[in-house]
Amino acid sequence: MSRIIITTIFIVFSTPALAYLDPGSGSMLLYFLVGVFSALVYSIKNLFFEVKLSISQLLAKDKIAIKDKKDIVFYSEGGFYWSTFEPVICELSRMNIKCSYYTSDKNDKGLKFQSKNVDTLFIGDGNFSLMSLNYLKTKILVMTTSQLDVMHLKRSPEVDYFIHLVHAPTDVFAYEPFAFDYFDCVMCSGQHQIDHLRLIEKARGAPNKILLKTGLVYFDNLLRRKSTSISKQKSGKKTVLVAPSWKSSSMLRSTGFKVLEVLANNGFNVILRPHPQSYINDLELMRSIEHKCEQFDAITIDKNNSANNSMMLSDVMVSDTSGVIYDFAFVYEKPVIAFDDTLDLDSLLELVEVNNMQETHVDVWEVKTKHKVATKICSNQIDSLPKTINQIVNDDCKGDLRRFRDESVFNYGNAGKVAAKQLKHILDRL
Repeated sequence: MSRIIITTIFIVFSTPALAYLDPGSGSMLLYFLVGVFSALVYSIKNLFFEVKLSISQLLAKDKIAIKDKKDIVFYSEGGFYWSTFEPVICELSRMNIKCSYYTSDKNDKGLKFQSKNVDTLFIGDGNFSLMSLNYLKTKILVMTTSQLDVMHLKRSPEVDYFIHLVHAPTDVFAYEPFAFDYFDCVMCSGQHQIDHLRLIEKARGAPNKILLKTGLVYFDNLLRRKSTSISKQKSGKKTVLVAPSWKSSSMLRSTGFKVLEVLANNGFNVILRPHPQSYINDLELMRSIEHKCEQFDAITIDKNNSANNSMMLSDVMVSDTSGVIYDFAFVYEKPVIAFDDTLDLDSLLELVEVNNMQETHVDVWEVKTKHKVATKICSNQIDSLPKTINQIVNDDCKGDLRRFRDESVFNYGNAGKVAAKQLKHILDRL
């Protein structure tokens, strides 16, 4: 750092000389100046981070310094993921195992969690949170964030073991390419994820990582909240929960407001629960739909962090490729109607090819099994949607859903305890 400062002072305060500077030398000087400037900016940012981090820790006397060596750290991108981490953290605390919960969301409910074995900390948002994680020292880092060492979040040399905790039952091909490549371990929800991760490793010639039979931890929370949720009010109207995804396969992109309008005009109560990302990717579309919803008393919009009450109140769900259909079917054991033609098969096949699996026949789990959880319709069948709902809402589908759930999800209702024991086993071996 001192060399950079001295060099910069020499350049800035040197006296001008009447000398010829050829283009090549000029370019070299320009690159040198850019390099010096970049080094200065990087050094200043690091210094700013150190100062801000120290001040934050002084103000938060009950927090353990982020640079202390930890045993287990959970990192959350936002408050939405607290329900995924909470059952594991609670179980570790009961086992008297110390751990930490760090989040990039200052409004994360997890920050209010109190236990003598758990410390929580808001580590900043955006680039500041990434810098915080680069300074992190821990034996195990657990996160739902994918594409480690591919996107912005890099493997830190001060972290001994990186674990991805899967928070959806969907296939690994629903993720971006290289989503799991640089993790040491993946805590999987079902056998289909393990099988396909092994296929990817084989196709790439990559070493086998540890793949654990964990399950869906957030299902533990859904089950607990389901038992304490508000009871469904009896009325003559059936309630339909419309819960679209946010990617290119979102039904809202292809059907717009028509689904909501048809349902409301046919005597249903309608709850629209858009994916939060829709307000980022499709803001204009969402504003238009919200404006039209205001004209119908039968339509409400649910923007709560948890969909528990909406799922409890609803008799049936209408969706597309969203993973929430498995929450509704597996936990609440209610019928689902899914638009089948919104699935972007070309994108899924492209992901298979990117994973170097052109020569391997792969049945994407959502495509292969969707008929087991949902009645499929197409976008040109919207007018017949009310009739389809009335036909399936009285069907007893619980037995079939339970059998398929047991085939597809590890440790249903007990994943938090299993995950805690798995983490203890890993910690003991490090």
